[in-house]
Amino acid sequence: MEPAEFISQEITVVRREADGRLLSFVWGDRQYVIREVIAVWPDYGFSAGAPKRKNWRMRRHRTCYRVETTDGDVYDLYHDRGVRGEVGVWILQSRIE
Repeated sequence: MEPAEFISQEITVVRREADGRLLSFVWGDRQYVIREVIAVWPDYGFSAGAPKRKNWRMRRHRTCYRVETTDGDVYDLYHDRGVRGEVGVWILQSRIE
C-alpha cells in the first residue's frame, strides 16, 4: 500500500482508558472513528538530517500505527514519545490507497 496523500499534521487521539486501545482521532474539525488497528510497529531510526556520528539520544522514539476508519479509509499515524516535557505528540502521517 502506497501513501495517497502525505499529511504530517498533529492530531488528537482518543484511547480507551482501561487498555490504551485507539478509538478515534480528531483531524481538523472532524473526528474519525477507528474500526481496526491493522498494524503496529516501533520506529527507532534516525532522521535524514542526523549527523554522521549518531548516538542513542538522536534516535526517534515513535510507535507507528496503520488504522482503518469506519469510513473505510486507511491512515498511518504515529505517537512521538521523544518530545521533552510532554506525554508525546500524535501525528497523522498519511492517508493510504
